[in-house]
Amino acid sequence: MKNLTLIFVLLAHFCLAQKTVINFTIKNSSDKEVYILRGNYADAEVLFGGYYETLTLKDGKTSYTSAISKPTFLTLNYLRDSTGNSLQYNFFVSPGDQLNFSVDALKPDSSIVVTGVGANNNHPDIQTLKVLWPKLGGHKQDSLPSEIWNIIKHRSQSNQKILQAYIDTHKPTKEFISAYSLCVKYYPTWLYVQLKGSQKFYARKAYYRNEEAWQQLEDSLVNATPLSRPELLNIPTHAYFLSNYLLRLKERIWHEPALAKNYELHGQTVGILQIDGENLLREKIIEKHFSGNTAEFLYAVIFKESIGEKEDSLPEIFKRFKEKYPKSQYTPFIEPQVQKMIERSKRQLTSDMKFEDAKSYSTFGDVLKLIKGKTVLLDMWGTWCGPCRQELLANSDSIKLHFKGRPVEFLYIANHDSGKDAKWKELIAYYTLTGTHILASEDLTRDIMKNIQGEGYPTYVIIKRDGTYELSKAGYPMKREVLIEQIENALKE
Repeated sequence: MKNLTLIFVLLAHFCLAQKTVINFTIKNSSDKEVYILRGNYADAEVLFGGYYETLTLKDGKTSYTSAISKPTFLTLNYLRDSTGNSLQYNFFVSPGDQLNFSVDALKPDSSIVVTGVGANNNHPDIQTLKVLWPKLGGHKQDSLPSEIWNIIKHRSQSNQKILQAYIDTHKPTKEFISAYSLCVKYYPTWLYVQLKGSQKFYARKAYYRNEEAWQQLEDSLVNATPLSRPELLNIPTHAYFLSNYLLRLKERIWHEPALAKNYELHGQTVGILQIDGENLLREKIIEKHFSGNTAEFLYAVIFKESIGEKEDSLPEIFKRFKEKYPKSQYTPFIEPQVQKMIERSKRQLTSDMKFEDAKSYSTFGDVLKLIKGKTVLLDMWGTWCGPCRQELLANSDSIKLHFKGRPVEFLYIANHDSGKDAKWKELIAYYTLTGTHILASEDLTRDIMKNIQGEGYPTYVIIKRDGTYELSKAGYPMKREVLIEQIENALKE
């Protein structure tokens, strides 16, 4: 039934779609491929299926074909090609467009030619419109927003002139004019919020001394440019911005916990930050600040960003999501993953999950005594750590299956999780972490990380029978075969 739902969603899309083609010719380049960034970021297929498509070049030529049902943005990318140059070119394509694009890779800034049906929407002149974030240069330490805001206003005025000149010269379609007019109108808001979010990391204390001034300007911009207008989701910059803005709102509440009272759960005596300061908090932010298909999209963003990482509360959030959006395009992509979460949540602790008294271990030496004479994979993780959870879900079962019946033991030390015993044990069952477990004190965490020279989480350490050890070389995301080979070598010693 779930597969049928997905089929019907896809059929509805393709019945309204028309074939759009872009033929590419890239002269004087020996590169073998280029990339297309699909701009309909809010579409379920793109959000959950992937943004990039690789196009193979043969004698400098390739073609992109897509069935689309409405005007959309696409971006051609090739970076540091064989000539040392790079190119990013934004297209605005409509159903039925037949475009021909050519460029000389030796002089990409002056050799682009676009012809064919739809060329009036894709002349190189529009590429001078400033839709990317500028480099702040000497303004990274600014404690007040005035100078940064002056830069933004100047760029915004320039954008208005560029767009009007393009309209007068090239006579683009009304859909183009509508989309790019929104880009120009919303650009100051997109840019300011992005730069403000970075400034707190650059200027730090100086920023926080004047945070009210920064926040007042953001609030005035957001009020002047409502973020939930449905047509904005067709603009990729806005969709990317929404994801970032949701993150910034969450971070602000983390930094000022008193704000959390505006997002509390009804009937709960414990605050939302204590229950779930990730997914439930983002859901409450969406309910308070967004509406319509923008809210629906941001719900999908929660699932996109959390599936495989911090999956807390996702089944209950999905239940509410389905009630609010019973015919959502995102449901067929989310529901199968939620069903897996529900099954994992039914798992219980077993006798193969052994718990050590944390008070008995204050140094790495204490830990080494516990596992003396054994080959051990040590996993330094935390319940709060999304990458840790992602790696557990992706690799833990496979590694254990590879070494089944062989003398390899698994030791999990949870870090910075004091007072979270219930969540700790819940996740041990959820990920079926058979092995030995220690809930580390801060002293134990510091001593282990100092001795192994670990720099973050998760950190994997292979401990050998003679008590020597080495950090995993598998990197992140983990190259599982590399870690397996390290353990195999340890077994031989």
